[in-house]
Amino acid sequence: MDLVEEYLKIAKKDLKATKILYENKLYPQSLFYFAQSVEKANKALALGLNEYTEEDMRKVNHDATRIYKDIIIELKQRYEDLSRNLNRLPELKNTDFIKNLGVEDTIKGCNGALKQHAEIQKAKTDLAFISPREIREILIKISKTEKEMEEGIENVKNFKLTENNLKETKEELFRQLENPKNNNFAYLLKKELSENKFTIQELELLIKLMHLQSLHYITISTALFYLAVITLPYSVSTRYPKGDLYPTKIYNRRLPIVKKLPDLISLQSKTLIRLNKYCTKYIFNQKQ
Repeated sequence: MDLVEEYLKIAKKDLKATKILYENKLYPQSLFYFAQSVEKANKALALGLNEYTEEDMRKVNHDATRIYKDIIIELKQRYEDLSRNLNRLPELKNTDFIKNLGVEDTIKGCNGALKQHAEIQKAKTDLAFISPREIREILIKISKTEKEMEEGIENVKNFKLTENNLKETKEELFRQLENPKNNNFAYLLKKELSENKFTIQELELLIKLMHLQSLHYITISTALFYLAVITLPYSVSTRYPKGDLYPTKIYNRRLPIVKKLPDLISLQSKTLIRLNKYCTKYIFNQKQ
């Protein structure tokens, strides 16, 4: 069985176990299996990108936030390389195309994200005592992203390519593809488009598929990232008795994370449905 499919299957079963354990008031065990479900879902999504291996997932261990850290580090390195190359070509650096890439802003954003990740790692045991307000804020962020992506999906579905906007759309497509990672692909696609091998209908479909995949990915990865942060303590640091921390004493109905777990289970359930559809359309079908 495909590794992505296997991780997805386990994530669903872990979530089912979470519900049963929670209903039976076995809160430490319920949180553990919930964390496992989130971890497996994140690994399924990461492996689906074809940039990670089974060995990479072993290194991630039980901390799925490392996946996002690795993505940020790689992105930062690519843009730093691009920035160094552009410094040797000032006439190119000052063009509108390069300015629109936002190279320095991207590097700055990556540094901020890495700092945030370090803070999360430092406070991962404290995350067990996350407040109701903090959980609500996270759920609001996820919901906001979800709505924005839904609006984007509708806009993409309603997009129509005509002769009038064909040239402008091609140029915009090149701008989006020509990033430090897509140079070869962008060159080949640009060659294809410039030779007019695509009909307007085919190009319209290509654009829609590209944008829809990105929007669906953002929706899923946003939810899974925040869930990975929330569940960080439950696989290891508060799983076993340590010092003054005793799982049987910590996890009771009064603890905010326990009280809000049904809402988080609902979010994870919805996210797994989306992930399953995403994998079926963009990963499994591509391998057939």
